[in-house]
Amino acid sequence: MGEDMEYAVFLTEYEGEEVDQFFVEEKGEDEQEQWLAVKYLTDQAFLHHVTGEDIYRYTTPDIPASQFLIEDRYSRITYQGILPDTGASNVSTAGKEQFLALQAEDPTVTLDTSTAGNTSVQFGKGSITTSIGTAHVSTAIGKIKFQVLDAPTPFLLCLRDMDRLHVYFNNTTDQLVQGQATFPVIRKWGHPWFHLSKAEHGRVFFTETELRRLHRRFGHPTVERLIRLLKQAGHDDVDEKLLREIQKFCHQCQVHDPAPRRFKFKLKDDHEFNFEILVDVMYLSGKPVLHVIDSATTFNGARFLPSMSTKDTWEALRMLWIDTYQGPPDIITHDAGTNFASVDFRSEAKIMGITCKQVPTEAHWSIGKNRTRLKHK
Repeated sequence: MGEDMEYAVFLTEYEGEEVDQFFVEEKGEDEQEQWLAVKYLTDQAFLHHVTGEDIYRYTTPDIPASQFLIEDRYSRITYQGILPDTGASNVSTAGKEQFLALQAEDPTVTLDTSTAGNTSVQFGKGSITTSIGTAHVSTAIGKIKFQVLDAPTPFLLCLRDMDRLHVYFNNTTDQLVQGQATFPVIRKWGHPWFHLSKAEHGRVFFTETELRRLHRRFGHPTVERLIRLLKQAGHDDVDEKLLREIQKFCHQCQVHDPAPRRFKFKLKDDHEFNFEILVDVMYLSGKPVLHVIDSATTFNGARFLPSMSTKDTWEALRMLWIDTYQGPPDIITHDAGTNFASVDFRSEAKIMGITCKQVPTEAHWSIGKNRTRLKHK
């Protein structure tokens, strides 16, 4: 017995004691997530120590639930559409909230309260619900009479009304079939729906055939113009690639489309003050006056000339304009007068880097600003 105890003590000292808790560390685990997890557990432990509340305790409801609906799915905010329900054999029904949502989109749908209480409906093992009125809804398959209930349910199309309208649901093609006509149906939350809201109807039922029809009826517009138009109409998810394919293979677009256009523009010279001046000689009381006007700003000045010689004309121009303002201009435009057209005048201008531009005799209107200014004076 004593040897067994000694052997047990030896094993404990050699192998160590068995631990009753351990941590598992995964590769790539985020330190921030670890810190948040520890913080959350610490907070809950403190809350339980202070209040004694166990947030993880499962409590059985006093009354068993008979219906399970996602909150606000069938509210008055969004109209979801009509659900063909072969399980509802006799009466087509609609919840009050969904009726109000449809009425917000289509004010012509009204509630006839004179028939309130004529119909009672029971969903599963729940309590019996009495109708608060009837509503007639016009759809693509015909007019349907719905009993409106004060319950959170959608519009349910019963089997009797489907027989009356000669309609059946083809679940393989997601279509409602009425004779030779077919109507598209979409699936939401595992159920078929038709007669959707206006926004959802436009978003879902824009098929390639309809886009081709729009392309033709709007006069074969460009893809950009058609997309801009559709977006203004509320269709923000139009397939641009599909529209380009339609335009690419459209016969009329191939025949009549113009050549690709290029953006055309012309760079104009930036005319500033003292870039170009217009010079001319006028007479006041029989005396010659040198008149100078800026081409860009129409700022002008004048000075009497001692004589009509080239030397007096150049000296007067220097005193009046070149030495007074921002130096020599880039261009001097003048008429065919001998004092401006002489070699001496052009030589003096060339030394200062000025280009002289003489207008022809038959194009005297080219320096019309001088003539107009003189006429107004």
